[in-house]
Amino acid sequence: MSLAAALGASLLTTGTSCTCSDRTTGDDPRGLTEPACLWLISPRGFRADGSSSLLQDDANHRNPTACLCITQEEYDALGDRLDRVGWPEEGTLLEEFNEVAYDECKRISELQGFVDDECLDYYQHGTWLKDIYFARGDWANGKPPEFSCHE
Repeated sequence: MSLAAALGASLLTTGTSCTCSDRTTGDDPRGLTEPACLWLISPRGFRADGSSSLLQDDANHRNPTACLCITQEEYDALGDRLDRVGWPEEGTLLEEFNEVAYDECKRISELQGFVDDECLDYYQHGTWLKDIYFARGDWANGKPPEFSCHE
């Protein structure tokens, strides 16, 4: 169990969660999948000198993202983007997005040398769950170059 999952299991938070019929973690998707990426748009990191800045994926010249391969039907089942904010139901795609976003947030924070960050707060409140978009059109650069939904 990841740190994020252990922390999530111990939380007693309230808030909106998805009661949608999305596939549960570990199930294979039914249909053609494509990258859908959660954008870590607003988390800040804090340096030892007291300064702070937004986390940035310097290698890809953009905000960090955490991507999963999902179908259009699964994306639609995530519901309205603003209704996604909150602690996600266990075993759902929203929980999986929350987990991979936390892991990526901590990875980027460490790479940038921050001594503290807002990753845990965003994770505990599901704040970033509203920022999931397919990696196409204006959001096409969200998919890291090495990420693929096709083996």
